[in-house]
Parts: sequence; C-alpha cells; structure tokens
Amino acid sequence: MERLRKRLSDCPNCTGISVGRHAELFVPEEERRIWSPWLSVTADDADDGAVLRGRFAPHPSVWTFYLFLAFGLGFALLVGTAWGYAQWATETTPWALLVVPLVMVLGVTLYLASQIGQRLGSEQMTQLRAALEELI
Repeated sequence: MERLRKRLSDCPNCTGISVGRHAELFVPEEERRIWSPWLSVTADDADDGAVLRGRFAPHPSVWTFYLFLAFGLGFALLVGTAWGYAQWATETTPWALLVVPLVMVLGVTLYLASQIGQRLGSEQMTQLRAALEELI
C-alpha cells in the first residue's frame, strides 16, 4: 500500500486516496459519468507478502439513490397490496391492487437501468484494474 500511495499522484488513468491498508481508486474527473465505478482495495497480510482484495461499486450517491428507489417500490407494493386486500375484503372495487403491476414494471425498469449502467462502466472497470496493477 505504501508503494501505491507513493505512485498514486502520478497515475494518469486514475485518482484516489489511500489510508492505512485501504485505498479507493476513481476514474479521472474529466472521464467520470454517473455510471462510473469506484475500486475499493484492501491489503491483508499473507505469508509471502500481501493479498489485495478489490471491489467495484458505483458512486455512493448513485448506490443510495438506487436503494431509495428499491425500498420505495417495496413500500408501495406493501401498501398497495394491503389496501387492495382491504378493499376486496370490504367488497369494494380493489383499485389499489393496480399498484402491483405498476411496481413490477418499475422494478424491472430499475433492474434494467442498473444492468445498462454496469455495461457502460465495464470499460472504466478495466481501466481502474489496469491502473491498480500499474501502481503496484
């Protein structure tokens, strides 16, 4: 990690920070898009040196927005289903059950958007991995 810290400021393919045995690598600012990944790297001691463990993830604000939407859809499904059942049980028109197919369509749309984002970011993931290999 010390070698990575020393060379990080000179890396043309990434920016990042490193503290202790952890580093975060980012795509350079001018190439960054909403779908751009981050590479989180942790170094663990091993018998013959160190083992690096890396994880690609979206920007935290993108991940938070995705989870907000997913939980919102789940909550809408719960409320719509419960309300629709209450309408059905009281023998009124269960129009609230229309939420179920709507949430399903929106859920599939959210999933497809995440898959498109992953595909768009795959080249940058390769770039970050190559930058990490160059740094170490």
